[in-house]
Amino acid sequence: MFIAAVSPRSTGKTTVIWWLLHALRARGYDVKGFDADESKQLFRWWQASDQQFDVMRLADTRFHEEAPGELPEGHIGAVDCGHLENHAGIGYSVLRVADLVIVVCAATNGDVERMEELPMDGFLDLAWAKKKDPDAPRPKEWVLLVRVQPGTRTAPEGIRKTLVDTGWNVFTTMVPAVQRYASTGEGQPIDAAGSHFDELVTEMEQRGLISK
Repeated sequence: MFIAAVSPRSTGKTTVIWWLLHALRARGYDVKGFDADESKQLFRWWQASDQQFDVMRLADTRFHEEAPGELPEGHIGAVDCGHLENHAGIGYSVLRVADLVIVVCAATNGDVERMEELPMDGFLDLAWAKKKDPDAPRPKEWVLLVRVQPGTRTAPEGIRKTLVDTGWNVFTTMVPAVQRYASTGEGQPIDAAGSHFDELVTEMEQRGLISK
C-alpha cells in the first residue's frame, strides 16, 4: 500500500514521512520511502542516514505508472509529495495510487484557510476521478495536525472540530512544535519509539488504516 503526505504548501511533510517511516519500521512493518518532491530533501536525509530501509527518488508525473512496480510485496510505501500549489501534476500522479492520504496541516487558521482555497477536497476529488480503474476504492483521507504549540490544546482542538464539522477525518494524534522534530535533518539519528509518530502508528492501526 501507498501512504502519501500532501498539503497545499510546505508544512513539514518531509519530517512527517521521515519519522513515520522510522516509526512503522520500529513496529515491525516493511517500508520503502518515495521522494516525490523536487526539493529532494527526503532522499538527502536518507543518503546521510544509516539507511535502515530504501528511499527512491521519483518526482515525476508518471509516478502512478512507475512506483507500483518499485514497491516490494508486503511493504508500505510512504510518499513525500511536493506541495500541491506548485506541483499539481506530480501530486495528481501520486494520489492516483495512494491508499491512504495524510493531509498535513499546521494547527493554525491560516493553514486551514489555505486548504479551503486550493481547495484540498476538490483536488482530491479530481485525483480520484483520474484513477484508471473506476471501480477502485477511494483512498482514505485523514488530516494530521502538526506544529502544535506545546501546552496548548484549546486552539488545536477547535481547529480539529472545525475540520471534522466540514467533513474531514482528523487524527486525534497531534504533532507538537518541539525541537525533537524541528531539528530533523541530514545525518540526525531518529528514535521513533515513544514519539508522537509511534502514537500515530497506533492510531492508524486502531482505525484499521494499516495492518501487518
